[in-house]
Amino acid sequence: MPKGVIAVDVGSRQVRAGLFDLAGTLVAHARHDIALGQHSNAMATYRMEEIWAAVCATVADCGAQARTHDLTVTGLAFDATSSLYVDNAGAPIADGQGDIFGWMDHRAQQEAAEINATRHPYLRFFGGAISPEIHLPKILWHERHRSDDRSAPVCFRDVCDELARRATGVDARSRSALVCKWPFVPSEDAPWQRDLLAALGLGGHGDPDLIEGAVRDLGDVHGRLTTAAARQLGLPEGVVVGVGAIDAEAGVLGNVGANLDAVIGRTLLMTGGTSTNFMAFSADPHFITGVWGPFRDAVFPGLWMHEGGQSFSGGALDAVLRQHPASPGEPTADTHRQAAADILALLAEEGRQFAAQKHLVPDWLGNRAPLNDSRVRTIMSGLGQELDYRSFLESYYATARGLALQMRQVVDHLNAHGYAIDTIHLSGGHRHNPLLVQLYADCFDGALHLCEAPEPVLSGTAMIAAVAAGHYPTLRAVTARMSTKTRLVERNAARAAQLDADYGVYLRLYEVRNEIFRASLPM
Repeated sequence: MPKGVIAVDVGSRQVRAGLFDLAGTLVAHARHDIALGQHSNAMATYRMEEIWAAVCATVADCGAQARTHDLTVTGLAFDATSSLYVDNAGAPIADGQGDIFGWMDHRAQQEAAEINATRHPYLRFFGGAISPEIHLPKILWHERHRSDDRSAPVCFRDVCDELARRATGVDARSRSALVCKWPFVPSEDAPWQRDLLAALGLGGHGDPDLIEGAVRDLGDVHGRLTTAAARQLGLPEGVVVGVGAIDAEAGVLGNVGANLDAVIGRTLLMTGGTSTNFMAFSADPHFITGVWGPFRDAVFPGLWMHEGGQSFSGGALDAVLRQHPASPGEPTADTHRQAAADILALLAEEGRQFAAQKHLVPDWLGNRAPLNDSRVRTIMSGLGQELDYRSFLESYYATARGLALQMRQVVDHLNAHGYAIDTIHLSGGHRHNPLLVQLYADCFDGALHLCEAPEPVLSGTAMIAAVAAGHYPTLRAVTARMSTKTRLVERNAARAAQLDADYGVYLRLYEVRNEIFRASLPM
């Protein structure tokens, strides 16, 4: 019987699973919604039991479809958002909340500021400052606000690691996740930054053991399905489970293409969804102010990765649809397509005169790059009292254009610090929005390629499963065989010239926003 693998992606609001053959073809898939608890003061949590139940349902569905297609499932792997599970005997993070800090949870602003005030050398690997989206500030906040018996053991894990632990009974950690979100620097002789933990009051008697568990690479075997987990997941006992990944890193594998060497130093791997990630790889480390990284071994052994991003991108367009009084409806694929089509028609008719006064800097949940400050917020010009449908379209366009111009700003910043990016690979939900795709192509002075994999993040996680199951020797080898082709997007020269002028407005507005922010800080 032909063989296949199953990949699981835990997103911000949905769990998806995909069944793949060993050529990288998506044979079948399943989805299950999950609840995001959004609380006051930038708090966002999930419940692990709900996520595990959704994982079991979607994997069982794919397992059933594997039998229908006469495929033997030999491997399984998980990816998830960079959300942090708190294993504390079932206790919630706080009253009325779940037991997982959502990746977008920003409650630990004060703790992040305290960590940054240490000026520890570790901060160089985050562009000079750590964000509350990284795990350490959240852990520090949790330890200061625990209301349970502090003598009880508590463990913190990435969601991808917890899913693999539940599936196999093996408590191990993904090196990829550690490098990107924990005080762990693999290029140093002692990767765990124990002196920083000690300075923060962590790591002593009675504190959580952050360092427990073996560390394993993407493509390694995490373990094999236990009898109990196999029953829940609807798969045979003993199926190999690969080491897990954060969704952004899984997306890299699904988007990098068949020739990794051509990507190094030259290509930006961009995954656009609720948030957007910009990934670039280099053979040597570059320490770039305002950009997360360099992270060695984050995906490919020996290579260094930088990660820029936008914490609220597709989510911002959803918000325009949800909040504007003239919106055609709640955010769906159809309402986004309708808005994009109507705007493109107006741009063809009016050119730069459309939404000429509406400009914004799209930092609704802080700026990941190139400022790297989670405290700043969006600034917008050109607001009036108009509430008609055209006003909705102008707001939608100003938001989309701001996202594209910020992408250009990130590329310019990387290229000023050692990169020579002349190509972008775009994957994720943004590639289904024709307005965003054209804006990205027109803003960028290079080649924009669309990844044609139907589910690039799932595809990357399937590659991890295939290597772990022994079907391919390395991640390099599997990307050469399981990757899909890309399609070049033609640049519109007239719109590109218009966007050059808009970029100048964007940069001025960016500086004004930063000046206002600095002036508003406490004396």
